[in-house]
Amino acid sequence: MNNLSELRIELVKGQKLAMQGSYQRRAPLKKAIPHLLVARKGLKDYVTQYPTNALAWQLLSEAEQYLLNYNEALTTLQNVLSLGDKDKKLLKRLAMLTEYGSRWQELEMTSEQLESLEIYLQEKLELYGCNHTLIYTREWLDINVLSSKKSKVVRALQNQGGFCDCEVLMNVVD
Repeated sequence: MNNLSELRIELVKGQKLAMQGSYQRRAPLKKAIPHLLVARKGLKDYVTQYPTNALAWQLLSEAEQYLLNYNEALTTLQNVLSLGDKDKKLLKRLAMLTEYGSRWQELEMTSEQLESLEIYLQEKLELYGCNHTLIYTREWLDINVLSSKKSKVVRALQNQGGFCDCEVLMNVVD
């Protein structure tokens, strides 16, 4: 697949199947990943062959973003801007990617861990409700995160508006 329009179609398929908003941190649904990976590989090959094609760089940035590779998404979007495209939407996307990339790094959790935490909290809150503490989040952390990192993760969750279990679910992992 080396035609840019074919790669774009593959990327759009993956984006639709991913079931994630433009800048969400949740992992794409598994059925989307093959499409996103094919699009990313094809776009990487394409920009190697046509390094001045701003649209190809922009599409590659989107593929990286949907795969939660925020550093790569930022780098490729900066390539678009360096080629002279200073569209306000691109500048806004650059700012959003920078913000979400730093949040993602602050959490020090994989997308799989966030998905697991989401499922755990949904189940616990459905059964017991929220008592406005981080009791279930801390239970999950006890099982899934090294003890030396727990307090840092709790601070990162709180920095993103997760002061109790239902807020972690709504503001951080959902």
